[in-house]
Amino acid sequence: MKYKIILLLITLLTMIGCGDTPIFTEMKTSRLKIVIKGTLETESASNFAPMSSQGINAATFQDDSVDDVTDSSSLIGATGTKLDVQPTTFMLDIAEIRLNGAKISDYRQVFSIPLDDSHPFFNGTGIELVTDDPGAGNYDSVQLFIRKMSFNNAKLYQLVGNEFTFEKDAEFIFNENTANGFDFNQLSVNSYWDSLRTESSEIIRVFPVQIPIIGGMTYTKDNGETVLEIRLVVKNFIKKFEYDFYSAGVYKVCHYYAFSDWLRDVKAGESDIGRNLHATARAYVPGKTGSITVNSAAGYVVAIPSTDDISDYGLTSAGSVLRTTVGNSDLPQPPSYPGSYIEPILDYYLKYEKYKDDWNTQVTASSLTLTQYSSAWDIYELAVKGSLDGSNPYGLKIPPYVAYSSGTTVTFTQMAPGIYKFYRINSPTYGALFLSGDFIQQNGGVAKEIFVGTNTGF
Repeated sequence: MKYKIILLLITLLTMIGCGDTPIFTEMKTSRLKIVIKGTLETESASNFAPMSSQGINAATFQDDSVDDVTDSSSLIGATGTKLDVQPTTFMLDIAEIRLNGAKISDYRQVFSIPLDDSHPFFNGTGIELVTDDPGAGNYDSVQLFIRKMSFNNAKLYQLVGNEFTFEKDAEFIFNENTANGFDFNQLSVNSYWDSLRTESSEIIRVFPVQIPIIGGMTYTKDNGETVLEIRLVVKNFIKKFEYDFYSAGVYKVCHYYAFSDWLRDVKAGESDIGRNLHATARAYVPGKTGSITVNSAAGYVVAIPSTDDISDYGLTSAGSVLRTTVGNSDLPQPPSYPGSYIEPILDYYLKYEKYKDDWNTQVTASSLTLTQYSSAWDIYELAVKGSLDGSNPYGLKIPPYVAYSSGTTVTFTQMAPGIYKFYRINSPTYGALFLSGDFIQQNGGVAKEIFVGTNTGF
């Protein structure tokens, strides 16, 4: 009798399911497809310079935080191999994904992505992530819980006498194996501005990374499939940084690669590099999208919802310039303490005396009160699109639709229905994004409504 009852329940559950779909079929169905890309663009492959032409020795590739071992690009190791060389792999370890704070994927997903324009992460295809379906509703943000991030070809140097010498390739544990690289995710917990706050220990910028879904996402199981596209700005946004530390009383530096500090400048001696990972997301339902062609001169064309302000998608000036405007509030950094080693401690106190002298000279010259000092940094933070009250966790926003025009027209595909404004802007320099004053509104400033099907364009 018990077996008959169990069999009857299974039959009923299979017949009931969700609507006309048997429940066990429903459990195996995923109607939400999440795709992650490493490019600024939404349309086809990236039009930035190919990865192989970035040029490891170019001045634009090396950040100004590199001040101890500045000529490492010309150093030769014991085997005759050039030491600092261009990274070739991006390593990403994602712990989970949430929508509006609700968990939809607790599957650990690990990727070793070659820095190659033909790879799906960079050619416009994207990499599909494993996820469960969320509940029906409207969503405006996605959270990526990132465990580790790294580029390979990180190098360690140590101070021997008065000169730095190459020690070895830097290593860390990635996907339970030893890998060459430096996990810069650990330095991305907060930015320098965050470190000045009394609650700095409570601020975490990468766990999760808050990403806005521009235009929002309405999810319902009535749609056969909903695509959520997440774009991380990786391509043409990689720079070399220098991390200073002591190990067993020996002063060392690590040359590692991370995302450009165009927004929040990283200066020599600083270790906080957070809020330099930029991302955006858009959502659409295949078969319920529109396509539009926009007339444009050569350059990038972006589309944003008509209710948005273009100033949210650019800065008035580069973050490094904005930080300079803080002026004498940008105080010298103290040296790192070496631990219980006599000779390094003596060296540390010498450096600390110089630090105190530099600090006193700058503070005396500025005559800033604590209130003025705090105000100066708050002005800087607001200028780079942050919010002091936490109401805007995203900061600078990346346009939901970005395409490149070779000089005549550009076509956007898979656009969610809505009304959009279109702007043209010249390609940013390597390691930079857009300045708001450079956007030029297209088509006479007329917003265009995108409907399901093919639009005629402008």
